Amino acid sequence: MWRKAILLSLREKKVFIIFTLIYTILIFLTSLFLELALSGGLGGTAAYFVVIFFGTSLILSLLYAWIVVSRKRRVWATFKCIGYTSKNIMVLVSGMILFTTFMGFFIVIEVLFHYTAAISYMQSAKLLLKLDPILIGLLPVIITSVVFLLVQLLAFILAYKKVLKVRPIIALKKVGE
Repeated sequence: MWRKAILLSLREKKVFIIFTLIYTILIFLTSLFLELALSGGLGGTAAYFVVIFFGTSLILSLLYAWIVVSRKRRVWATFKCIGYTSKNIMVLVSGMILFTTFMGFFIVIEVLFHYTAAISYMQSAKLLLKLDPILIGLLPVIITSVVFLLVQLLAFILAYKKVLKVRPIIALKKVGE
């Protein structure tokens, strides 16, 4: 089922790429400002940014879940016609949402690894001496990951309510009605 969810999310390239980039930026900025808030940098301003980015992630997660379910109503109705249950369809929807989120996390972690490697290399070559090789610590990234996954649970609830409303008769209507 998860393989099908990944294939379904990759089928809609534009939506997948846009939301993966949005999640990547949100995860990176949230982790960065969480790192600054924990270290005391920027004073109390960093904490406000963390709250703003977590709120933005909540809104965008709900929007993404709504888009995934609404744009594929005919697909979900077809699946119901051929015997899929609402639970099976929810596994597909949750797989699509989680795959997009995990791709965002993977990109953030990859960028942080490359940043650390590049800065460490430049420091060993005596080109850069004043930059910290670790931009964001592991703790803020883990905290951000956990909070983003909890936010995705709210998106699953919204998606589940929308999936329950999809009727199999939609698949049998003519296209354009």
